[in-house]
Amino acid sequence: MMMEPWQRLPALSLRQLQYFVTLAQLRHFTDTASKLAISQPALSSALRQIETVLGGKLVNRAASAVTLTELGTAILPHAQRVLSVAQLAFEDMQQIVQAGGDGTVRIGLIPSVSSLLFPLLPQTLARAFPRLKVEFHDRTNDELVAQLMKGQIDFAIGALDNSVPDSLEHFPLQEDPFVAVIHCDDPLAASAHLPWKQLIGRDIGVFSKGNIQRLVAALAESHRLSLQTCYQVDYIETLYGLVRSKLAVAILPQLYTSHLQDPQLKVVHLQQPALARTVALMRAPQALPPLIESCFTLMVDTLRSR
Repeated sequence: MMMEPWQRLPALSLRQLQYFVTLAQLRHFTDTASKLAISQPALSSALRQIETVLGGKLVNRAASAVTLTELGTAILPHAQRVLSVAQLAFEDMQQIVQAGGDGTVRIGLIPSVSSLLFPLLPQTLARAFPRLKVEFHDRTNDELVAQLMKGQIDFAIGALDNSVPDSLEHFPLQEDPFVAVIHCDDPLAASAHLPWKQLIGRDIGVFSKGNIQRLVAALAESHRLSLQTCYQVDYIETLYGLVRSKLAVAILPQLYTSHLQDPQLKVVHLQQPALARTVALMRAPQALPPLIESCFTLMVDTLRSR
């Protein structure tokens, strides 16, 4: 007789995993026991049981602090994911019982892809799944990857680069070429296309977070271009403000400029070499509830048809 997956689960509780994750974060038995409102012997007993079930030592306990073993370090993100998924699933069950509905789908996105999603995607999802609550969380690409790995979001629309783990599944949507945003009075604004070498000696502005800076730096290094990245900012309006003030040339992917309507600013395509990032829908490989899986399939079809 075939067994259900839950019947083969090891004898570990969510609470025990919570003890291990909290200890890994605080690195101190007394502080962990205090935060969890349990005794230190209970904490030690729970940790021993986890180690027995998993078959290896997870922490090294010293007088002053706790360090993770190699096994403990490897297991920690998986334990965090189990706890995150369990918490979100419990919240969905509460929502279904208390307020009706079919639960929640949590979608992460990098801000620049909003023009691909809104308003079409929310409208399409609402028609297909009227009882499903849809949340959108805008984050940097690195934050999206981390939240996917921990199970804190279901899917993400971000950019692929070598920082995205192979364990995540990705579904490419489109190529997003890099452009320069230049003041209209700048001599470089006269052309619709601009070789990268013409930016040598110019003050460059880029975003400080995410993978855009890494992609530009990698291109400059591989083609031996001495680009002066003088300004690193967090927000698009700050970047545009630097260009309006004639302090910098901004480098960013084209999707960021989708809604740019400013006669002072000119968008110029960068070339020789061409640089683009791949925008993709990403997810963890674990199966999700059938309704959420149907939501994902609809998202892929909708975004790829644009």
